[in-house]
Amino acid sequence: MKFSDVVGQSAIKNRLRQMVKENRIPHALLFTGSEGTGGLPMAWAFAQYVMCFHRTETDSCGSCPACKKTEKLVHPDLHFVFPIINPGDGKAPVSDHYMVQWRTALTSNPYLTLNQWVETIGSENKQASIFEAESSRILEKVMYKPFESSYKILIIWLAEKMNVHCANKLLKIIEEPPQDTLFLLVAEDTDAILPTILSRCQQIYLPPIDAESLREALIFRGHIDESRLNNIVRIAKGSYLRAQQLFEKNEEEERWFEPFVNLMRMAYKAQITGLMDWASEMASVGREKQKQFLTYALHLIRENYALTTAGNEVTYLTENAFGFSKNFHPYVNDKNIELLAEQFESAIFQIEHNGNAKIIFLDVALQVSKAIRIQ
Repeated sequence: MKFSDVVGQSAIKNRLRQMVKENRIPHALLFTGSEGTGGLPMAWAFAQYVMCFHRTETDSCGSCPACKKTEKLVHPDLHFVFPIINPGDGKAPVSDHYMVQWRTALTSNPYLTLNQWVETIGSENKQASIFEAESSRILEKVMYKPFESSYKILIIWLAEKMNVHCANKLLKIIEEPPQDTLFLLVAEDTDAILPTILSRCQQIYLPPIDAESLREALIFRGHIDESRLNNIVRIAKGSYLRAQQLFEKNEEEERWFEPFVNLMRMAYKAQITGLMDWASEMASVGREKQKQFLTYALHLIRENYALTTAGNEVTYLTENAFGFSKNFHPYVNDKNIELLAEQFESAIFQIEHNGNAKIIFLDVALQVSKAIRIQ
């Protein structure tokens, strides 16, 4: 992964290059930013730039042995930690057990999401985490001297998924790592990271990607007409991941559109039996997919409120969703927006904390039925 492969974020790239040029690389960097802005690929590109034998003023060379190994994720001095599922087979739950799947997933899509990763390892009904056992493996790895590079680099993806025991055991090593050791943490939700971890890292915030960079990246992917290109860039709101999904017609979003429409129609008509069946159906899918739906529903609720209050110019809806929302949006208004949003936000929280999915979705359906008819 070269800097040129990371979409946009030119100011961040310049800042990282300057660190290397001045030989002032902090021992722990934390890349933060919302999903799709490039935290993981930026950390990967920075690691390659640091390890490259023939780097230029602007990028790694891409052809030296270090670059080739880093691009394939097989460099002996580059290590990854990421959320996994505890298989419950008595083995210590550590990232190394999933490295084959990780290399395939990340090289295929550097803008990998947690949902995509969990689906890759086939454990949609369990919560992914970075467990306490990982801390022991990390401490073991950083004790060795670099084999081929001037640095040992450890990238921790979604550092907010470290459980408390793991995070606490890493405090000392992140604050005072062995010589020539570099920690690169990537996070999307810094509020979920221990303050003591945050205080030990230099934070680098990746803002939403600028529109022109998104346009160039989409044009590079293939032919696309100007009208659709402009629409995708507008809806993506600075997320290359979102732009990718829209470019590919976003099958995942299409999947959740119909369940959302069914919920709202039955909720408005107060069809209790239908809502009970709907809740049972939603409870039958994996927890990650349940969170996907709830997040999508919350997005549509907010966009419909924007339609109600400000009109078409501020909405970020696909063509399909906009067609439905033209008639639906008056039912999302000042009197019920907070109630509706609270239901979906609360449900996401409860699903993440292993609540009973059938009860959660039935409660959502009944509460939405009450709120949606408030005019």
